[in-house]
Amino acid sequence: MNRRGNWTVALGCLLISAGVVLAKVAVSDKADSPRLVNPSFEDPGDATDRAASWGRWGQWINREEQWTPVRSGRCILGYHHWEIPDAKDSGVYQDVEHVVKGTKYTFGIYVNLDKARKPAQDALTVELRLESIVGGQPQAVASKTYKVADLIADQWQKLTVSGAPVTDTLRVLVIITPSPQDGTRGGAIRLDDAFLDPTN
Repeated sequence: MNRRGNWTVALGCLLISAGVVLAKVAVSDKADSPRLVNPSFEDPGDATDRAASWGRWGQWINREEQWTPVRSGRCILGYHHWEIPDAKDSGVYQDVEHVVKGTKYTFGIYVNLDKARKPAQDALTVELRLESIVGGQPQAVASKTYKVADLIADQWQKLTVSGAPVTDTLRVLVIITPSPQDGTRGGAIRLDDAFLDPTN
């Protein structure tokens, strides 16, 4: 092979090597999509009825180790509607950092309705909400409300909401509103396998 041929082969090998290096850099430098922590509520927080990494407010929305069915793992969140003493909502939330501002994300969770026996009333709604944290304060991004009356009893159903954050921190929330009738509340709602994914 002449000198020109040697240079051609060498140049070709160099270009292939450079392409492989660039491909590896592109793959390794790609940022992982932000994920929820403890999405199946397996890990307890400061008390066994709290899920680690999830904030909570209101009454009777607890991490449960004995309730069935579960969708995955061994734990779920259980909303004890029959125990709720007033018409105030209950919920859980998590702040997800390092989201990409302006990128659309879908937050979802699976719910399973344990229907109330008549004359007791089921809860009214399950709301999924997205908020951006701006200067330490929440700012609405998106919300979707599902009527509990439209849920099918004893089946895992996926509920979702999508929106684009305006900062690099996104708060995901699940909010349950009870029946307004005092003394006639019944049934329960199971929650499992929350997720947050970029929306194509």
